[in-house]
Amino acid sequence: MTRANRTIGVFDSGIGGLTVVRALRQLLPGESITYLGDTARLPYGTKSHRTIERYTLQMGEILQRYEPKLIVVACNTASAHGLAALQTASPCPVVGVIEPGAEAAAQVKGAVGVIGTLATVSSASYDDAIHRREPGKQIHSVACPLLVPLAEEGWFDDPITDAIARRYLNQLPFEVKTIVLGCTHYPTLRPSLDRTRPNTQWIDSGEVTAQSVDNLLKGNLGYRTESARGPLRILLTDASNRLREVGERFLGEALGNVELVEL
Repeated sequence: MTRANRTIGVFDSGIGGLTVVRALRQLLPGESITYLGDTARLPYGTKSHRTIERYTLQMGEILQRYEPKLIVVACNTASAHGLAALQTASPCPVVGVIEPGAEAAAQVKGAVGVIGTLATVSSASYDDAIHRREPGKQIHSVACPLLVPLAEEGWFDDPITDAIARRYLNQLPFEVKTIVLGCTHYPTLRPSLDRTRPNTQWIDSGEVTAQSVDNLLKGNLGYRTESARGPLRILLTDASNRLREVGERFLGEALGNVELVEL
């Protein structure tokens, strides 16, 4: 098989990365995608740097079994704490979700907000990446640890989600009109986020990462040459009874067969 026709490997700490897959499927429908969700060890956002780095390397090793042409780390926490190590170890290119999100944030006028997990926000990875592009940019970051469990529970549009989102987002100054969704789970919570913070421009790291992948494929990686819609393979390290229902809402299409992989 030529490199261009190989799969794109995507992994996340859980099923939130399916929002990145959704963006990839919309932008690059011909590409083959192999998704790996580490649902047995979710969440990453409350764990130490060393543990997240180790998990990221393990997920990369599993995806290498499928000979990917590219790996997308569809997890902001893993991108913040494990991307560099995986890029060093991987035989294929590896991209994360923070740099594309930072690029989009640096281009908007005025102050920006960043919401993410405790591990992502404490790493200051978005601050560093944005300031490399726009040194004077004002950045206000808020850790929102309860949003991932709400998304995994499927409470995408719920009064409880509204209340918790309001508690977090009210910490951002009123003048912040652009907010980076610094976790791939958060796009599913947009109904609650929009009610809590109306007239906000949300930067979806999945959407901008898909555009970044498209740019890489235009280069020497190449697009898949098959004319049919690309296959989607779903791999998980654990599967709950409600995972299919919630996962399909993240993905926007049927999950199909779900395969379990051993850690």
